[in-house]
Amino acid sequence: MSLEIQLAAPADAPALTQVFYATFVGDFNRTMFPITPDVTAWWERKFSEEARATQAGEGREVLLKVTGEDGAVVAFANWKCPASAADRDLQKHEPEDWAPSCNKELCEKFFSRMDAEHKERMGERPHYLALSMLGVHPSYQGRGLASKLLKWGLDRADAEGVEAYLSSSPEGKPVYEKYGFKSVYTFSPFPGYLQEVMIRPVTSQ
Repeated sequence: MSLEIQLAAPADAPALTQVFYATFVGDFNRTMFPITPDVTAWWERKFSEEARATQAGEGREVLLKVTGEDGAVVAFANWKCPASAADRDLQKHEPEDWAPSCNKELCEKFFSRMDAEHKERMGERPHYLALSMLGVHPSYQGRGLASKLLKWGLDRADAEGVEAYLSSSPEGKPVYEKYGFKSVYTFSPFPGYLQEVMIRPVTSQ
């Protein structure tokens, strides 16, 4: 069924990688992850592993996809739900075996900072970790897919009566604000680029 949320499968990894490249553009993203064969293979392996774990129901991470009218993957999102303090100890960022073409220093600086801000802002409070990545292919932007992927987790957070946390690119901030996220901190991991730390409080049903 087109434009409906489904669980991603390992076979979707190449398509997910291409949507990632099409969504995350600009100097910051291309410096960390240039479009080279080794980086592409690294992302395909990463998406495949996450999709396999999702299909098997392992851990807290859920990798979602949306397919277009032709059956191609056109959007994806990654949720961790819920993420308690104990979960974060298990899921915290560890040094990656980055692809050779990646900017390893920038990658480690950025993702380590993301983890540190997450721990500092949420402390011991249980919550949903929203959208460690959300990508919509440019040809499908403006059709509500980002909102649909966002609401998948927010509906669950509301049902459980817990907060949601995310760290947003500049492009994503207006969408998240629409759904009740408030910016609590901003940092700049790269010249000319701002990352927004955002929290959505508990919402009454």
